[in-house]
Amino acid sequence: MSFHSFDNPVVWSILALGFFCYQLLTYYIIRVHSGHYQLKDASWIGATEIFIGALPLLGLLGTISGLLDTFHAMSLGGALDQSGALSQGIADALWTTQLGLVVAIPAWLLLGHIKHLISKQGAVHAG
Repeated sequence: MSFHSFDNPVVWSILALGFFCYQLLTYYIIRVHSGHYQLKDASWIGATEIFIGALPLLGLLGTISGLLDTFHAMSLGGALDQSGALSQGIADALWTTQLGLVVAIPAWLLLGHIKHLISKQGAVHAG
């Protein structure tokens, strides 16, 4: 991976949305552990699920746009070494998918843990 991959707006979108998701997840953990979790927070948990689900889709969008850019550059014949340009372009394009998954998978696991804590807390309050 090279640092020039950060000039892609999709990468910054994934990082920004991921940061927002992890802020929400941290907020939920603090609320649940402090005993201040309320039913109104449940609607935000549903929204957080949607945000986390969008992360891999943003990665896929970055991959598709990166591949389109690579094939467009190759069609113009700007690269002397077509195979090198193709492999570098594909590597850069796939990096967004990898980033989307790397950010989303731990968030999904953490959200599952938070839901478990919420259901456990609800069972304690109900019993």
